[in-house]
Amino acid sequence: MFDDTQNERHENTLLKKENRQLKLENSALKEVIKNSLCNKCGAQATILDESIHKQRVEKENMWLKEELSRMTSLVNQMWGRPLSNNVINPSDIINPITNQSQMSFDIPIQRNGYLMQASRAMEELLKLGVVNVPIWNKNKEDGGETLNFVEYLRAFPPCLGTKPLGFVSEATRFSSVDQWKEVFMGMIGSCTTMEVISNGTGGSRNGALQLMKAEIQLISPLVPVRVLQFIRFAKQQVQGLWIVVDLSFDSGMEGHMTRRCPSGCILLDMQHGLTMVTWIEHTEYDEQLVSCQYRQLISSGVGFGAQRWINALLRHCESLNAITSTTLNHHLFPDTKRSLKALAQRMTSTFCGGICLTDGQQWDSVVDHAPGIPRIMARKCITGSGESMGIVTSATYSIWIPTNHQHLFNMLLTKDRCIWDVICHRIAARNMIHLPLGQDETSPNCISILNSNIATPTEDDQIMVLQETTSDMTGSLLVYATVDIPTVSVVMNGDDISSVALLPSGFYIVPGHGKGNGNAGGERGSMVTVGFQLLHPDIATSNLITMETISMINDLVRRTVQGVKEIVRSNQ
Repeated sequence: MFDDTQNERHENTLLKKENRQLKLENSALKEVIKNSLCNKCGAQATILDESIHKQRVEKENMWLKEELSRMTSLVNQMWGRPLSNNVINPSDIINPITNQSQMSFDIPIQRNGYLMQASRAMEELLKLGVVNVPIWNKNKEDGGETLNFVEYLRAFPPCLGTKPLGFVSEATRFSSVDQWKEVFMGMIGSCTTMEVISNGTGGSRNGALQLMKAEIQLISPLVPVRVLQFIRFAKQQVQGLWIVVDLSFDSGMEGHMTRRCPSGCILLDMQHGLTMVTWIEHTEYDEQLVSCQYRQLISSGVGFGAQRWINALLRHCESLNAITSTTLNHHLFPDTKRSLKALAQRMTSTFCGGICLTDGQQWDSVVDHAPGIPRIMARKCITGSGESMGIVTSATYSIWIPTNHQHLFNMLLTKDRCIWDVICHRIAARNMIHLPLGQDETSPNCISILNSNIATPTEDDQIMVLQETTSDMTGSLLVYATVDIPTVSVVMNGDDISSVALLPSGFYIVPGHGKGNGNAGGERGSMVTVGFQLLHPDIATSNLITMETISMINDLVRRTVQGVKEIVRSNQ
């Protein structure tokens, strides 16, 4: 009883302190407004009626008190202890970063609205992170969880209002213990910060609030890129507990066919350099835009769900450890490992961008795309990127193959490469350089440089292959590009690789169901996306690409797909 009374007094003291600080801040803002000049005419700015301004300040103070009290109560209920001196100063969060001379009455109100939305989204994310059944259903196959939408709607009012007609929902959760790093190779086509509302308090990211725009992608031409505008709010709830939450603020308007409901991660310090990461993904999207072959994959949460994000985090942490470790891959110098990883990362990013048409590249359609034929796009080489002058074409095709995606991935790595690799068919499947990015030498996540069987007049003319592979329960990626001996020397010496030009090709393989229907009851198999990028140095613009060139590109894709099918048939 004594402890409860003491806690209440402590919280009351904190609230009084917050109220005093808000009053001081409001007084200071009023002085700034009184002395401000109109930006257009230079005259004294008109001041709002004192009573109206006072009512607005009182409403803001009341809301801030309620928000502080609600978050304090929430943490107390979940962790069984009071929220002490880790409480964020609300005035620090909503303090505008913009120049005071550019202030208007609308900006603080709008930013308070963003803060209110972000706080509600964070509260929902926090609750979703700690509750279990009946809100979450366990997935026995991959260990992840999917949201029970009936129970969810009973427990939570929608943060984004009524779902637009035709939109469907997907929501997943996954947990893991590891170091945390925000790197998601192949998942994010582009990401920009539209506006920084708060940089955080006390020199940390605690209370950071920003408006962002991102392209989230699944590597296939049959799945539209998810273009999102969202609020991102980061907050330290208590010592050792951080939450980062995203929430759409465009509400599906302006042509954006995806809405991000409260999503993000809860980071709990486990000590000894470990962090417990709970990831929650909750999205509403227009299902009619997705090919029926991918609908089951996406609605189940495998395509864009929490486990895919967690796997990307784990993969990055393992690769970071492999590159910086003095005991793993000790046969390679640290600069060599860093240079090799940077070149492979750029190759993979270019490959994904060519399929999803992201990564800031401007692609033009070469021929009208139709079902059953490859999609062919073209772009000009960027000046200063190290590329030769000319046009780069990207050919992409997705097909269903009746075999498990990880089994198919292993067959592509272990069987005769000449069966499926129509560009580098004389490249031996033996490693000249091998950099595992996992816990051991057998990890499917690795970077390799493969030897060539082709006899050349000089050593510098010899062609090799740079290859990166990754694989987990949500999908497998195999990307490769030809490189010459001088490029390999640059990598081995750890020199600058920014001028090295790469034209990647490869496969992205995900779990898939029966042909064409996308139903859960269909025959299990894999959806395989094949991608090529080719340079045409003698072509100045994309409209000069001939039918002969198009036929050659289509033939490359056709022969590659035939090779994949042949490998599967020979192993049945």
